[in-house]
Amino acid sequence: MWPLYAAGFTTAFGAHGIAANLGGHSDDAVTSLLVLGGLLALYDGAEVVLKPVFGSLADRIGARPVLLGGLVAFALASAAYVAADSPAWLWAARLGQGAAASAFSPSASALVARLTWAPPNSVGNSATRADRCWWPPSPPWPP
Repeated sequence: MWPLYAAGFTTAFGAHGIAANLGGHSDDAVTSLLVLGGLLALYDGAEVVLKPVFGSLADRIGARPVLLGGLVAFALASAAYVAADSPAWLWAARLGQGAAASAFSPSASALVARLTWAPPNSVGNSATRADRCWWPPSPPWPP
């Protein structure tokens, strides 16, 4: 369970906590709101584009190794982010964080789905049942 907790924390911290101080330690890294928006979009873009790749890899070799590898890669990319003293390093670190997040995100979802037990005659799978709890509001029983 601890790797799943780490994945949830890393997603929230990486996408939002780090974004709050992007380039705050360097005078020439973030020069405008457009550059800041590009750095934020780079993370999300890398995650969206690479999720199918890492999802397929998780199907082949297992979700746990991909989850753990993604967490390690995110830590390494974050270390590069801390050491970034030029705009190019900041862009590379943010791209690495997005790519690493795309590795552990689908793996964490698959592992959580495996933890959710459902009787064989239930409607949908664990992901659709979990999604129904968020939006649109619906009763907890199957339609």
